[in-house]
Order: sequence, then C-alpha cells, then structure tokens
Amino acid sequence: MHKLAVSAFALLVLAACAAPIPAFNAGTACEAESFTVIDGYAGARRGRCAVLAPNHVRLTILPEDDGYINPSPWYSFKLVPSAASEARVTLRYIGGKHRYIPKTSVDGLAWVPLDDENVRIRKKETHVDIELTLDDRAVWVSAQELVTPAIYDVWNRRTAANSDAELLLLGHSVGGQPIHCLVSNPTSKEVLFLVGRQHPPEVSGAFALFAFTETLLADTELANRFRERFQIISIPLLNPDGVLGGNWRHNLGGTDLNRDWGVFEQPETKLVAALLDQLDDSGEQLRVFLDFHSTDRNLFYTQDDTVPTEPAAFMRTLFANATPRLENYTFSDEAGPGKNPAVAKNYIYRRYGIPASTYEVGDESDRNAARAAAVVFAEELMKLMLEMPAPAPR
Repeated sequence: MHKLAVSAFALLVLAACAAPIPAFNAGTACEAESFTVIDGYAGARRGRCAVLAPNHVRLTILPEDDGYINPSPWYSFKLVPSAASEARVTLRYIGGKHRYIPKTSVDGLAWVPLDDENVRIRKKETHVDIELTLDDRAVWVSAQELVTPAIYDVWNRRTAANSDAELLLLGHSVGGQPIHCLVSNPTSKEVLFLVGRQHPPEVSGAFALFAFTETLLADTELANRFRERFQIISIPLLNPDGVLGGNWRHNLGGTDLNRDWGVFEQPETKLVAALLDQLDDSGEQLRVFLDFHSTDRNLFYTQDDTVPTEPAAFMRTLFANATPRLENYTFSDEAGPGKNPAVAKNYIYRRYGIPASTYEVGDESDRNAARAAAVVFAEELMKLMLEMPAPAPR
C-alpha cells in the first residue's frame, strides 16, 4: 500500500506539471489572480499572454507582419489590479531585442520611466522582466509614451487655432485614417517642408516636431518675419494606421514608408507625391526639408560634400550656430552621400538638390531637453533661411 500511495502521489505531481499554462491571445483579457492584462486600445501591442503565477504573466511581443522589420519592438498594455500586489510581467520578443525602457502611466497622458532596478534584461536581450507595485489604480505600461492620432488631432487643431496656419486634409491612409497637414503662407513660392512619424514607435521625434513647428508658427518677431517670406508645410503624422496598431515599423500595407519615396506605392506616400507635384506645377520651390525620427541617440543624417546642396553647407552652418545655445543636448551630424534613393531625405535631395535632413532624437533622450533643442534648431533655421538669396525661377 505504501508503494502504491507513493506512485499515486508521483502521478499527481507529474499531471500537475504537465497541466497547460493558461494563455490568452491578443485582444482577449488575460486574467491572472492579482491583475488582468488588457490591450484593445489605440497603440496597444501585447501579443499572446501566458499566466505563469498569480502575479506573473509572460507576453510574447511580435512584429506586425513577416516582412523585414527594423528591430523596434513596441509593446503597450494595461494592468487592471484585482487587489494591491507586486506584479511581474515578462516580455518575450520574437524578431527583435529589447530597445525601449518601459514607461508607466495611471492616466495615459503623464508617463514615468521605470527605474533600472525594476527592469531585468536577460537571454541576450530577448527577454525582459518588469516588476511594479500595483495599488487600486489601473496602470499603462508602454515602450514609449502613447502619442496616438487622437492626440495629434487635438494638437493639430490647437496649433491651427493659435497661429495663422490652416489645417488641411491631405487624404487617407490604407486603413482610412485621415492624414492632415498644417500650411502657413500658402501664397509664398519658397517652401519649408516637414514630415513626421513615418515609423510608429518613434515618439521622441514627434515631440521634437511639435516644438519645432510651434516655434515656426509662434507670434515672435523672428517667426513672423520668416512666415512673411516662406511657406511652411508640416505633415505631423504620416503613418496613423501603424501608430494605432502598435506597429514596430510598417503601415497597414506591410511597408516601411521611409523606403517608399520615389516608389510611392502606398497611399500615404502617394499623398506626399501628389503634393510635391502640385507645388512644382504651381512654381513653388522647396528650400529645406526635414523628416523627424527617433533612434538610439540624437543625430542628423545630412548630405556630405560629395552631394553639394543649394545653398552649400546649410546644415553644417545651422549646427554651428545652434550648438552654443543648446543645454543638456548633444548630437552628431552623420553626413553621407545618401545611397538609398527611397529614403525621404535622399529622394528630396535628388529631386531638388536642397538641404534635406533626417532629424533623429534619441529614444530615451530627456524630453524637455529635446523640446528645448528643437526650439533652438527652429530659430537658427529661420535665421539662416532668411539669409538665403531668392531662388532662380524654374
């Protein structure tokens, strides 16, 4: 009997060990004992959720499609507590490695990065353990702040209302989302052209574009003088579908939009192509182009001396003028020939021969410093553009 009892107990243990781990697909509430993990909101990406313990879940973070995607593993989910507890969430990345420091929010608006002691990176950066204390409030956890199309809509309308810019509808994305642009002084033949958020996770670049555009449209002596001469076109959000879906890189067409310039196969880039053609047909000339992004550090991609711009050395002069004014913000100028013709700045350079730059803000750069730097760069750019001789008619 004793041997039989031991054998029965062993079978029970083995059966318990073999029991399947409760798992929930994306879009389905994932219920652990201490909290529930939900997605289903703008910008969310949670993946499959496995419940490992009463206060521990594992999320499998996958890219949006099977095409090549730059490793920018985006995640965003919400923890709804059943009771106060110490929660543990393991992120398991498929097709990428850890890039973004987790940020938390209790209202979806104000965000705080988690301390290093609450984030443990392991297995060659493919797994991350996040630990946080839950009280009675729901908590968002996200790779970066959630800056969704709804936030852009509020910002666009407020910016237009507080300036002389007009908010225009360019058209719609693959998923039918509106794509807007802000336009100031549309009768001018000289154009400063700005584009933002081609890549969904690149939120720090969005903050720079906001501050940059606001500075151009401000009621200051410099900005007013600038707008008397130059037209400003700013497209803050070119990939709304990717942002809504929590994509790592692509639009809903499975395409990196910043590899589709000149090709213009996607509805979003076709809108830009049509706008450029319209400007050309009406005799308007692009003078400077900036495309706002994020990467692992602050930098600008520009043209080197093998591909001279008109005017010459414009960006180098801009950086030399801005640098003494910057505080807590360092950056590099990574000039080159721009070999990939389907990248926005390279396409614009080849089409117009003007200064065209990718404005990259570090993923984890201090947000206030990045905004302040954008103000400085915008002011120095306006001063420098005002010194440009008028272009020859085309």
